[in-house]
Amino acid sequence: MAGRQTNMAYGGTQGGRPIVVVGGGLAGASFALRATRFGYRVIVVEARAGASDDGFDARSTALSRGARRIFESLGVWEPLGAGPCPIQRIEVSDQGHLGGVSFDHREQGLDALGYVVENHVLAKALQGRIASCGAIEFLAPADVTSARPIADGMELTLRGKGGERRLTAALTVLADGGRSPIAASLGINRKHKPYGQQALVANIALQQSHRNTAHERFTPNGPLAVLPLPMADGVHRASLVWTLPGDTAEEYTALPEEILLPRLQGEFGPGMGRVTGIGRRVCFPLQLSQASEQVRPGLALLGNAAHTLHPVAGQGFNLALRDAMALAEALGEAIGQGRSPGDLAVLQDYLARQAFDQDRTVFLTDLLVRLFSGQSAARAAFRKLGLLALDLLPPLREGFVSNVTQHLPLQR
Repeated sequence: MAGRQTNMAYGGTQGGRPIVVVGGGLAGASFALRATRFGYRVIVVEARAGASDDGFDARSTALSRGARRIFESLGVWEPLGAGPCPIQRIEVSDQGHLGGVSFDHREQGLDALGYVVENHVLAKALQGRIASCGAIEFLAPADVTSARPIADGMELTLRGKGGERRLTAALTVLADGGRSPIAASLGINRKHKPYGQQALVANIALQQSHRNTAHERFTPNGPLAVLPLPMADGVHRASLVWTLPGDTAEEYTALPEEILLPRLQGEFGPGMGRVTGIGRRVCFPLQLSQASEQVRPGLALLGNAAHTLHPVAGQGFNLALRDAMALAEALGEAIGQGRSPGDLAVLQDYLARQAFDQDRTVFLTDLLVRLFSGQSAARAAFRKLGLLALDLLPPLREGFVSNVTQHLPLQR
């Protein structure tokens, strides 16, 4: 098949210019693995030496069923073992109003509506798969200190344990986060839409089993999400994303546990049972942030470097994963056409294919933030009407669940 052939001029496994991925996190590593399926040689440059092993304090990511299929195709899902916790039920409620909406995996004939996996578990599985792939060179800790466009690629300067190293990449993929220093140095600006909120993220301990139930509760301050995690050392655990005003989030991050837990319990109510502990808390501002350019000759942006979303619908990483696979597929087609992976027409074709997915995802996330945050009576009434419609109208309910399970898990 043409898509599997090796193009020696553009990063083939035995020579030529490689693809360089700046950022070896979840999105960058996933793209690197997929790109090698088409014969590309890939160098991954990661600033951090490794992921944390702290199972209670690790951040988590919600995965759609579509994401599971992607990881299965990359040979990553099986090594995760019992790491992914299936979401079998979703409870949606609005603070201060009776009732709510629930979704059960049995309604859809599914084993799970989605999955929650700790970042360090997923990162280790990806890095283990990379370590067994001879077509990927993984450099960590290392940084790209400069990038200069040249004909047919980018000239990069790398700095790591062995000192500085210069190389020429046929394509440079920036997957190094929303504050990508390389993107900034190349004059790629970002459009920011602050939501005036911060997310307090932590893992919490529960007195009783979560029964594989994810909770999304809408409050005047914004959504509060509690997602199920596997037990650890006999402790029932869940992942918390608590949307709060900026000053409140910073205050809560520093509060003693015995003061914070009653406030959390009071905000959420008894629906998830009693919260008995909370791990290390991380607080970060929430905003919609998009790069003004996602592709240039010899350059592509992925993940948060391309677009950073509010976590209300959990679309950030799942969108990044779909982008990563679509980019790799476009590069696979380029090989069969004898074109460089850094050819602007190749990269523009990828972006055109993903434009609808990206625009829809950004629009839905932003809409949810605006509809489900705030204390106005109109918004509260609309939330109530929306929840009632989901509960009473089967077609609308089925469409919502389909979106949730395929694209829209609750948390990023």
